Amino acid sequence: MGSRDSTPRCDRAELVELLGRTLGSAAAAEVVDREGKRLGLKDASMPLDTAYAVLDALAAMPGVIGTAASVARTELRVAAVRRRLGQRHRR
Repeated sequence: MGSRDSTPRCDRAELVELLGRTLGSAAAAEVVDREGKRLGLKDASMPLDTAYAVLDALAAMPGVIGTAASVARTELRVAAVRRRLGQRHRR
């Protein structure tokens, strides 16, 4: 996650990793790719808000996918806050 500009970013691989902890890598990659395609995403890196949108859409699904996405969204948010605080500390 991250880039040199001011817009925080998230890589597809990070979403797959977060979801993969519960769903397994193959299933996580499949649901992230499917939702990314539905949202018209083409790049492996996306703005953080778009990553949240992907996870929000998945969280609306019933069962384990929805639960895993809800947890992944929280983990992504915590990671983003930690990174932002770390950047402030280095200044």
